[in-house]
Amino acid sequence: MMPDRDKPSSRRLTRAGLMVVVILLAVIVLVFAARNVWHAEELKQEQQTGVKEHDGSQRMTKAG
Repeated sequence: MMPDRDKPSSRRLTRAGLMVVVILLAVIVLVFAARNVWHAEELKQEQQTGVKEHDGSQRMTKAG
């Protein structure tokens, strides 16, 4: 039997799998870091102006 040349070697498959995992982790870390930077800037702006940004949430209050 001759080896199928269309199939990648197990070493190449392992390397490709690791690259996918590394890229995925890098994207997750970058999104997390960017969100933290954005949040820090929002917090700094709120502290300087004293005005809190509207976050879109609705608070329910009881009518007395």
